[in-house]
Amino acid sequence: MSEQTNIRPAEAAVAPEDMGRVDPARWGRLVAILVALVLYSEVAPMQLGMVSIIVPKLSASFPGAGAGVTWAVTIVGIAGGATMALLGKLGDLIGKKRVTLLCGLLFLIGALLCVLTSSWPVFLIGRALGGASWAMTAVEYGLVRDLMPRKWIPIAVGVVGTGFGIGGVLTPIICGALTDHYSWHSVFWFLIIYVAATTPLVMIAVPESPLRVKQRLDIIGAVLFGASIGLILLYVSEGSSWGWATFSSLAYLIVGLILFAAFIGWELRTSEPMIELSLLRSRAVAIPMAVAFLVTLSISAISIMIAYMFQTPKAADLEAQIIAAGAAQAHVPPSLVAKFVTFQGDISYGNGFTVLQMALHITAWTAAFGMIFGVLGGWLCRIIGARILLVTSGLALLLASALWIPWHKTWQEQVFIGLLYGISFGFYYAANPNLLIDAVPAERQGVSAGMLAVFGSIGTSVGTAVFTAIASAHPFRTVADNMGKKVVNDIPNVYTDTAYQWSYVAVGVIPAVLTVGLALALRTGRTPSRGGASEASLLTEESGAGTAGAF
Repeated sequence: MSEQTNIRPAEAAVAPEDMGRVDPARWGRLVAILVALVLYSEVAPMQLGMVSIIVPKLSASFPGAGAGVTWAVTIVGIAGGATMALLGKLGDLIGKKRVTLLCGLLFLIGALLCVLTSSWPVFLIGRALGGASWAMTAVEYGLVRDLMPRKWIPIAVGVVGTGFGIGGVLTPIICGALTDHYSWHSVFWFLIIYVAATTPLVMIAVPESPLRVKQRLDIIGAVLFGASIGLILLYVSEGSSWGWATFSSLAYLIVGLILFAAFIGWELRTSEPMIELSLLRSRAVAIPMAVAFLVTLSISAISIMIAYMFQTPKAADLEAQIIAAGAAQAHVPPSLVAKFVTFQGDISYGNGFTVLQMALHITAWTAAFGMIFGVLGGWLCRIIGARILLVTSGLALLLASALWIPWHKTWQEQVFIGLLYGISFGFYYAANPNLLIDAVPAERQGVSAGMLAVFGSIGTSVGTAVFTAIASAHPFRTVADNMGKKVVNDIPNVYTDTAYQWSYVAVGVIPAVLTVGLALALRTGRTPSRGGASEASLLTEESGAGTAGAF
């Protein structure tokens, strides 16, 4: 805890830290606040999960998009990464509830643009606005800290982080049902109705935090930071398809790094910076940021890997489909094509699941494990501290990834090992924000949570890029004998067992080992989580003389 003494609350706070805290005796009000916040923030994983599923269906509506149709997903991560720290800072300045609702409003505007337009550029603008929803959870961590009784905060953080399972468990089921019976537009209409229905819950049930920082918004810093992160994420996200070493691709990275250097120089000079870089000098802050990058890298990449594996048909069925397609194109019998075509690469995995089948067999289980261990992790943070939970999260991820290297071929293996995976991300989402809450003053909670989300967004892009690079190097191929000449073709989106084995090492084992090492190096989080309180004020609250809520 010694590192926290170097992080001082801003003198500009206009209200005592506990002024807006709800009375612990009003548990009904507290539950209503938590339910409203969790339901509202579920739109972030829902919209990304649903749009990822419908990407192939967008091609028919936007033929001009071509191979760039995947930008429907890519642009959300880039826009989210570029704006999360700014929106977090804005929460510190004008109020966290206001910024939470602003995120919802931006998402609604973006979703309406997507569903009403026939223009691909306008559709992408709508998706970029939807990227603002990624800041919701970050800002809500600040609301939890400001409104909840200290003893509630560790558990509430775990609940907000892992949600009620609508995003993880029900998204594929809802999306599958809608797209099976209606067009892709129905997915956006569902999301619009969902946000419109949950917005009044937040407006009515959640009070505004009175904590503010008397400071002007650092416009120059915000522009430099957003532009630099956006360009760097663009390079990381698209480098594999554009070419990592091509000048046109490297230009995004170079300009992004130059702008980021300019941002650091500006923040060190200005008297009212958007991000106090001194926060990152503390191990208590820097380690959770690094862990956010590593764990989110693993979680996002492994989720994509599982989707690829289990939506791939079984090897015999896949080979038969390829031969049948070749025969239809050549107008000859499949038996004739089979004589001249062989296959290169082992794909002993594959079930040919639909999105709904994959949800029922795998996704729903791992999401449920994460929810359970997220709540349990929050409770354990309050009992034994967050550091041991973070160590356990890294060890569980390490063991799960190591087991998946040889055993990843059946859905039963995925679910059994997925229990460890659920422990990992449940404990992570409980421990990491709690560590940050105890390390950072309340007046900096919004921007620090936004920074945490930015590190996670970068991790998502890097994890996807690493998997893409490894998978592209180990494709499943057809080898055709064309009059004595061998013609080799890669099968799109189908990769060998070797690709997945090395991917589990690169995006699972290695980040997990680094996570464990960083967690062991933490000096904070070794005592029960305090919900941001000093030990003295926590003892006061527990004795019954603590703050009474204003509600």
